[in-house]
Amino acid sequence: MLPVNAPKCAHHNNHYDGLMNFMDRTEEVDYYPSRHAPLRHAERFPIPARPVTGRREKVIIHKQNDFKQPGERYRSWAPDRQDRFIQRWVEALSHPKVSYELRSIWVSYLAKCDTSLGQKVGNRLNVKPSM
Repeated sequence: MLPVNAPKCAHHNNHYDGLMNFMDRTEEVDYYPSRHAPLRHAERFPIPARPVTGRREKVIIHKQNDFKQPGERYRSWAPDRQDRFIQRWVEALSHPKVSYELRSIWVSYLAKCDTSLGQKVGNRLNVKPSM
């Protein structure tokens, strides 16, 4: 966004670094929305009881498994490549700025991909999965 057009009041549209953003960023990394600045949802609107033309259905949308493909990919690697992958994760999560909470969340994500992967990374970091 051009500085001339930048809003003067608090503005949340979930597009912090959107198109045409020329604002000077001095922070490290922006993780919005996050646990500290959660996403605000719109108010719930009731479904009207009056008749509507057409067909209206309420169905449960099944949650997709986002961890299946990465797990298959990890298991397809040779053992030495798996060890290098684990070592890179351990080095990244061992950084002093990474909190214990984030380590346990990432270990739980890795465990969802492959149980042995989560256990190996967790054992090297002395962390148990949180989820």
